[in-house]
Amino acid sequence: MIAETVARLRRDFGLPVDPSIRGPVPLNRFFREMAKPRVTHFALPDLTRGLVAEHLQSQGVNVGDVGDPAERLSGFLFVSEMHAWAYVSCDSENPLVRQRFSAAHELGHAVLHRDRLGRYRADAVIEDSLDAKDPMEREANAFAAELLMPEAVLRARAEELRTEHGVCPPGVLAYRLAAELLVSREAIRYRLKNLGVTDAE
Repeated sequence: MIAETVARLRRDFGLPVDPSIRGPVPLNRFFREMAKPRVTHFALPDLTRGLVAEHLQSQGVNVGDVGDPAERLSGFLFVSEMHAWAYVSCDSENPLVRQRFSAAHELGHAVLHRDRLGRYRADAVIEDSLDAKDPMEREANAFAAELLMPEAVLRARAEELRTEHGVCPPGVLAYRLAAELLVSREAIRYRLKNLGVTDAE
């Protein structure tokens, strides 16, 4: 279901997977193309519930209580009837690759869980695997993985390694793909393993 949802978004937004094109998935374009709900994305340093509330209020959004203002967060999604605001933390603990995964995760919540979220979803920690206990967290992670690490690209890069070297070692492929797709090596290793793309070490 999640793979079909991401594929539909790609079709609707004119952003198909093309393994011949190198580089990261244009995540900002997915945010810009979202219409129902419209999703605006922000990266703020040292993200807390209080900082999110202040920022939303500065945008003219009536927030209400969003919990302990001092609680640090990796991501946060606030939804209204026609608009959603996605926040990710951009600090030393959340480098660009983590920010991209967190942003895709929050977009996943907006797309998959809008009817189940209530007003907001606060994510203290966003894991880049499918091992989360909460089903909505697992689904948002699967959405982020599907969006940022397209299977067709992974398989194409694995085949390039096999053609060039006769083998596709997981470590080498993970290193190359992490750099190309701007994702963490942990996230790409997990995705490659789940898809069974590489050769055994």
